[in-house]
Amino acid sequence: MVTDDEFAAGIPNDARVAILPYNSNLSAKEILACQRVVARGGKLIVMFSADAQLAALMGFRLGVSMRAPGSDSWNAFRFVAGTLPTAPLLIKQPSLTILPVSPADKNSKVIAWWESASGHLPREPAWVQSDRGFWMSHILLESDVAAKKMLLISLLGACDRDLWQAAAAQSVTQAGRLGKYQTAAQALSAIKTEGVRDMENPVLKALIVRAEQLQRDVNKQYQTGNYEQVLASAHLLNITLTEAFARVQTTKKDEFRGVWNHSGTGFIPGSWDQTCQSLASSGMTAVLPNVQRPWCAHYPSRLIPASDVLARNGDQMADCVKAAKRQGIDTHAWVILWNLEGAPESMIAPYRKAGRLQISANGETIPWLCPSHPANRTFELAAIKELAERYPDLSGIHLDYIRYKTQDYCYCNGCRTRFTQTTGIQINHWPRDVRSGSKQAAYKEWRRDQITRFVAETRQELKRLNPNLKLSASVYPLYPGVRDSIAQDWGEWVRQGLVDFVCPMNYTSDPVKFIDWYRKQAAYPGAKGKVFAGIGVTSLECRLTAVETITQINALRQEGANGFTLFEANPTLKDDILPYLQMGTTAK
Repeated sequence: MVTDDEFAAGIPNDARVAILPYNSNLSAKEILACQRVVARGGKLIVMFSADAQLAALMGFRLGVSMRAPGSDSWNAFRFVAGTLPTAPLLIKQPSLTILPVSPADKNSKVIAWWESASGHLPREPAWVQSDRGFWMSHILLESDVAAKKMLLISLLGACDRDLWQAAAAQSVTQAGRLGKYQTAAQALSAIKTEGVRDMENPVLKALIVRAEQLQRDVNKQYQTGNYEQVLASAHLLNITLTEAFARVQTTKKDEFRGVWNHSGTGFIPGSWDQTCQSLASSGMTAVLPNVQRPWCAHYPSRLIPASDVLARNGDQMADCVKAAKRQGIDTHAWVILWNLEGAPESMIAPYRKAGRLQISANGETIPWLCPSHPANRTFELAAIKELAERYPDLSGIHLDYIRYKTQDYCYCNGCRTRFTQTTGIQINHWPRDVRSGSKQAAYKEWRRDQITRFVAETRQELKRLNPNLKLSASVYPLYPGVRDSIAQDWGEWVRQGLVDFVCPMNYTSDPVKFIDWYRKQAAYPGAKGKVFAGIGVTSLECRLTAVETITQINALRQEGANGFTLFEANPTLKDDILPYLQMGTTAK
């Protein structure tokens, strides 16, 4: 890893490949550095660059930036057979924008084309190759991860064959490592033990036989120097063991199986029918689409401006509710509170002028609404009520960001006035007295009360509108510490019955930490049956394989949990996780 300046100053002479993963326009010195790489026989791997001079250096021609003409126009890219033999032929990736690139001389060619979800070929190049390297018309997004790892190794191996041995050695070491199982032998032993009742199942028997053969193949291929094939066999071994592991799992009836959807548009924008059908067939029971923020809504609202998604794909809340109802799964509308990050300045400015934004102890104003400001509370509650009234078939409202941003907020003048009016406590030195002085404990309690009262008010209004409508919240895992830091006293919400359930974001790949968090959460008064732990399959904090996801679900069940929530509904969950869950863990 080098900075732009370091690259321009000159990379080591023995470096054979330079990867430019997202370098839009290069300086003159960086172009010279690229010229030096190819002059000594090195290769370049470039993604989504707009630099015509760099393209010309590599024998390519750039086009004009394009937006996808349809919701699934560029859903994957397929390699031309034989052009990159060790890479997967098809790699899934939904891209909305590309910068077209095409061959410019006889030494360059298209090696992969974009295609739609239906397999249609839009005839837009995804990858081109020349004798100087490779170029992609977009960046590598986070989907189909295993295939993209293999793709990157294949690209590097094509640029420098010496890398194959190192990659193969790593594959031999890693082959068969699934979750807590450190070797293929351990995984196979566990699968045979778990599946002893199913060992006559021909599918399971065939998987085990195949895994045992692939294990032998990996070792033999490495010993004979067939390094490229080692990686392919190791990849197949992991897939085979994962399927065998998935098929020996058992299901559980009557549990909550939720899936968050951050985009609010499902797996494929504009097609909630396909998303809900996929979720239902995978055994999921609820979807939580993010359809409302304080500054934009994915549905027609009288109170909140329309989002680009609404204009492009229509009313996402209506489409989701209808599709989910047809499939027999629940819809909990995911609502983000207070947070204006991402909103245009023209929308934030009036709040700033009216003194309605959160301010730090140091006087820094941030684009978050102050939860104690009466106008903000009225606005947020009205928006939630509008959502509930507009869509009577909703199963529930799911609150997120139901907190202050951090422990440093809010110390605006309005908070000072309202704190004094509520408590009768006079402040001589603001905010010092409530930050570290004798009034600190009282102020923390007052902050908590602002959030808890909003939850209570929401509960009351929803019960009045529809007694069957459930109220839930996405919460931080480390309770009770979050009571003081972000004023999120969710243990009290559960105890008082203000929410029907909470989804602590237990995002970690550490199985010990994961279940330790859950045990503490489930032990609080009133929490039994109301904690549906969030599993961070593709969260910022961790990335889980299908085996790791299944292991966390099993751990929750062993603790008596009656539900879980997966983050989140995206192509990785759809293609790499749910198919394995439905083989056993969430089978109907």
